[in-house]
Amino acid sequence: MRLLLLLLFPIISLAQNPKIGPWRGELSHMGGALPFNFIIQKGSEAKRFNINLQNGAEKFNLGESFFRGDSLIIPFDLYDAEISCALSSPNQMNGFWTKKRNGKALFSIPFQASAGSTLRFIAKAPANVNVTGKYSADFWADEASHSPGVLILNQKGNQVTGSVLKPTGDYRFLQGNVIADSLFLSYFDGSGVYLFKTKVTNSKIEGLFYTGLAGKRNMIAQKDAKASLPDLKKLTYLKPGFDRVSFKLPTPDGREISLSDARYQNKVVVIELMGSWCPNCIDESRFLAPFYRKYQSKGVEVIGMAFEYSPDITVSGPKIANFKKKIGIDYEVVFAGTPGDETIAQVLPMLHKINGFPTTFIIDKKGIVREIHTGFSGPGTGVYYTDWTQEFEKTIQTLLNEK
Repeated sequence: MRLLLLLLFPIISLAQNPKIGPWRGELSHMGGALPFNFIIQKGSEAKRFNINLQNGAEKFNLGESFFRGDSLIIPFDLYDAEISCALSSPNQMNGFWTKKRNGKALFSIPFQASAGSTLRFIAKAPANVNVTGKYSADFWADEASHSPGVLILNQKGNQVTGSVLKPTGDYRFLQGNVIADSLFLSYFDGSGVYLFKTKVTNSKIEGLFYTGLAGKRNMIAQKDAKASLPDLKKLTYLKPGFDRVSFKLPTPDGREISLSDARYQNKVVVIELMGSWCPNCIDESRFLAPFYRKYQSKGVEVIGMAFEYSPDITVSGPKIANFKKKIGIDYEVVFAGTPGDETIAQVLPMLHKINGFPTTFIIDKKGIVREIHTGFSGPGTGVYYTDWTQEFEKTIQTLLNEK
């Protein structure tokens, strides 16, 4: 009789569907509530949803969401992370954001979200300052750990967008609000976590910057139209006596790639030292993927050199393959090992050191390294991104024209 009832009345999940449209989420971070925005859309089938995280001008989707039992799972498969939550109603969800490494949980942070809101920080007073401009910034946890950068901000009403440029990359798409004389900014993409809580006095911004699970730094920024980074082409360099690089490394499917392969002879070659876990590497790879399709027939090749957290290619290989698929990469990406100094020194012994991911090599038709660029100024940096991409293409075109 029970079997007959099951056949007549199949089991239906009692999990409620989330409301389609904008949502406002919060992580219970050590710096306080860290807000972020996302948009839920219908997925490829029932009980599946496309969820786009929104930071400033960027909408970021890393995987289709689904139900696991009665829990809604929002995966960030490029970053080995997920949000797992229960819906108390179609308009409210509560759960945890869990960051993993090689499939094992590193930490979890409580998460909650409500449907319908497009607010970032909830204003309790109107803005009485305007922070638009460029600033020389400094971040430090103690006097021995000062880290300079350039802060760029754009304010409309009480809403603020911007980024921080550092020698190792940028802080992508920051978004927030000015409330009275305070500036609040946040960023969350499933991996990167940033929270600024600052006061604005005349042309100075001062306060605290929280990053990751437990990073906390003092921060001060002075408005400065001439603020700039050091020359990013001089931070990473080859050891004396070397003018080229060489390697032989496997692709995720086991093929070995070397610069001595016929495919790379008499070509301008771009090598990107990167990792699938690195948000700035995603930005650069998103630029390089269409760039390669445009320039391959003109004599350009690109190689991604992936440094992943697991030294086991059976673990890291699928992450690299997934990265290529998600970004739409047609060029080869090889597995180079883990992102530690010791591994990098073994893979590229002719390199003095690298200062951050990504690091990009430009090699001429004769195989000589002509430029090494540390970091990447992504689209969240506005004019800096435009300047970088234009200069990059100009350099490539110059090398293509050489005999």
